[in-house]
This record gives sequence, C-alpha cells and structure tokens, in this order.
Amino acid sequence: MNQTKFHETIREKLIREQMVEGLIKNNCLVTPDVIEAFKRIPRHAFVDKALRIRAYQDTRLPIGCEQTISKPSTVAVMTEILDIKPEHRVLEIGTGCGYQTAILALLAKKVYSVEWHPQLVQFARTTLKSLGFPTVRIEQGDGSQGWPSAAPFDRIIFTAGAPSIPEDVCYQLCDSGIMIVPSGPRQAQKLLKIKRTDTKDDVIFDVSEHGVCEFVDLVGRNGW
Repeated sequence: MNQTKFHETIREKLIREQMVEGLIKNNCLVTPDVIEAFKRIPRHAFVDKALRIRAYQDTRLPIGCEQTISKPSTVAVMTEILDIKPEHRVLEIGTGCGYQTAILALLAKKVYSVEWHPQLVQFARTTLKSLGFPTVRIEQGDGSQGWPSAAPFDRIIFTAGAPSIPEDVCYQLCDSGIMIVPSGPRQAQKLLKIKRTDTKDDVIFDVSEHGVCEFVDLVGRNGW
C-alpha cells in the first residue's frame, strides 16, 4: 500500500476511525484490506474546506459541477462487492473528487478512471498526487463507453447511475471479471453486480441485485 502524505489533525484521524467503526458495526465494511484502506484515506481531503467538518458523516456532499461525493457506506458496500485483489486492474467510471479512486488504488495493482468534467479531473489528480498516488491514471472523457484501449479489466465500477446496463462496457471485463453499476430510474436505481464467465462457446453475464441506491446521472453515450 502507498503511504499518504496529506497533513491531518489528530482530531480528524480520530473522527475517521469512528466512521470506520460505524461502517464495520453496520456490516458495510468486512474485509480486512478494505477496512485498512478506509482507515488510511482522509475523506476530508476530497471536499471543500467549508465542508470538512461534515466529511466523516454518512452523507453525500457536493463537490462542484452538480456532482457529489458518495456516502461512506455506499463506497464501502460497492468496494466490498467488487472483491478486489492486489493483482487486479480496475476501471472506475466517474472519478468525481477522487475519494473512491484512492480507496481502489490501495487495493488494486492499477487504477484507470474516467471523468466527464475537466474541473473534477484536475482536482482529483492534484489531491491524489498529494496523497501519494501519482500513478493512478485519470482521463477526461465519456466514461459511459468505458476505456476500450486499456481493456480488459478485472474489475469495473460505475459511480454514476445509468439508465440501463452499458452492454459494450461489459465486454471490457476479462473472464471472471466483475462490474458494479447503479442502473434504472433516476430516483430508485438498483445496484447491480455483473460477473463475466467465458465458456468454450459463449460469454455469459450473471447479474445480481444488491439493494436500491441513488446516484448522480451518468453522462455520455450510454448515459442519460
């Protein structure tokens, strides 16, 4: 795991530890490596200074460009479902402020992330570099189409709600790869887990539901 370089107060560290304890108690965090990642990443580094006092509450917060940083519990659940291994290459659709990206970077071998808004791309790059993640690759563009030139990926995560499953992105998974995507109506999306299995004669995608959620709109060809 990388070493964080961002300065924080003892109080902020204690509040983050309390947040993690709450996520464990509510069964949002289970896996030791994921728990450790949440302990290490300072969520307050990814929000405006005026909002840092609320950074460790289990709530969404605005990050500009009409986007939000997801609730810690949502990030925790999605990360657990992904079941990331150290050797995995991960694609994130919707970098946002970079908080989920940082969690992924502590768990995976390589993280690729795509963000629609140039302002958020610059913010995420700067923040992640300050935390010691200079090798995370972030690009500005239409993430709803995935990242074909860098595929295949072991894991793919969408952090924005899609009107339907982006089928062409499913094929950017490798065999036994997993994709997480919020899909459905804007106000009541289903958190879907899609696993790819290659057989001798076909490619099979197994889809399972993991609760109801509400994300900002996915923008782009496969978005709203």
